[in-house]
Amino acid sequence: MVLLGGLTQFALGTFYLAVGHSPSPREMPIGIVGSDQQTAQLTASLESDGSFDVTGYPTLDALTDAVEKRTEAGGLEVTPDGVVAVTAGAGGALPATAVKAVAAEVNEQNGMSQTLPVDVVELSDEDINGSSLGYILQVISLGGSIASLGLGRLMPRVPQSLRRGVGHVAALVAYAVVSAAIVLLFSSFFGVGGSSDTTKLFWTYTLVSLAITGSTAGFVTLFGPVGSLSGAFYFLVGATISGASIPWDFLPRFWAVLGEWLPTGGGAELIRNSLYFPQAGNGFALLCLGLYAGAGTLVVLVWNILGNRSSRRSVIDVDPIHPIRHNHHHTQGEPS
Repeated sequence: MVLLGGLTQFALGTFYLAVGHSPSPREMPIGIVGSDQQTAQLTASLESDGSFDVTGYPTLDALTDAVEKRTEAGGLEVTPDGVVAVTAGAGGALPATAVKAVAAEVNEQNGMSQTLPVDVVELSDEDINGSSLGYILQVISLGGSIASLGLGRLMPRVPQSLRRGVGHVAALVAYAVVSAAIVLLFSSFFGVGGSSDTTKLFWTYTLVSLAITGSTAGFVTLFGPVGSLSGAFYFLVGATISGASIPWDFLPRFWAVLGEWLPTGGGAELIRNSLYFPQAGNGFALLCLGLYAGAGTLVVLVWNILGNRSSRRSVIDVDPIHPIRHNHHHTQGEPS
């Protein structure tokens, strides 16, 4: 246990520092507005080290529209008075800070006065540092993982059947609905999401919760107790690389791709868009969450319909009070 604890601490510590100790942009998409000569020179400079992927826009309105749709993480407007940073504070502190730093550096190098940034998608006054998204995602992840393991103990202790499978899936869906209502309730206490579409937020939280809860139940169904580690993985690793705190453009490529394809990543993307970017496309996030929710619940349903010789439950059955009893064969005369 000492060795296992030490290895776990080393692995998690290495992971957290590897992805978060000094995040820097990696091909972060930004737009630029200005004359052809000005933008060509600036674009070549920004793309030289692979930090940014620059796209030109004819007007500031066109750039603003791209930022609101999350096609671009931010942008630069080249004016006679200096380069102005166009940011989206709701998209994360790191992208906004990176764009502002570029504008300040260019102005300093060219002897121009510093300009004030323009934030086209601001955070709400109640979510001043943008950390609420990460907290909400962690609550959904932890609650969903625990629920997926505990709901099975409420199921009838009968062999696998269609009725039991439908009952378990219905319980997972019911939990997701209740979870969404609870998240809306406690977030409304602090004013988070007050200006967003409440109905859209509710179904967003429901889908995220079902994707995490259902997929964890599916892994346990397929792999037994070891499948419960998927829930711990979502909470300890998935939430970190979900893009909620550190955008994918600031993560190493492997962790960024993995984060996008986890339910925590799809959840963070969909929640952020529902809160602040109503014009952004949600196709990939919906696909990701739909696959996890659908595959997980389908596995639970099919497993219970088919049954198996061991009649193993589709979730962990842990009894911490009574020890596991084993039946042994004894020879005649030996105490049983």
